[in-house]
Amino acid sequence: MVLNAQGKLQNVKASVEKYVNDKLVVTEGFTVNYEGHPFEVASAEEWIDETILGLGDFEYVRGVDSSSFGQLTNVILNFNIFVNKEKTLQSNRHYVIRDIIFDYFKIGTTVNMYDFSEGNFVTVIQTLKVREVVTDSPLVEDNYFRYTLTFGLEWLQKWNR
Repeated sequence: MVLNAQGKLQNVKASVEKYVNDKLVVTEGFTVNYEGHPFEVASAEEWIDETILGLGDFEYVRGVDSSSFGQLTNVILNFNIFVNKEKTLQSNRHYVIRDIIFDYFKIGTTVNMYDFSEGNFVTVIQTLKVREVVTDSPLVEDNYFRYTLTFGLEWLQKWNR
């Protein structure tokens, strides 16, 4: 059995990063530190770390279609928010950022999935759906106001028969 485009985790990661970039960077103007990309924190007033922490529960699905097997897979997506205390006048800035992120990841929100593995950045091959809020909490502060948000996104992982 071979994973098809809808079963590849690389397509999930790239599609989530595209959604985060479109919504949080382009629309909202935030700085995002994507997992695995170089990032310099020294000059940043505030930023968001985005990381896929792993895969959660699996639920095998029989008869996905005539040529595929599949399973519902829970992807654990984490955001850590950092606001430099010395560079902000708002002691609630990390809560403001949390609320904006939450608006884009409300339960039921869908994230389009593209076939980045084949260079297709245009055609939607399926969607990931925000299923649950796993963590929603401020963190212990040091030189930064910090907050963490973790979401469970459901995705139908497929492979060919």
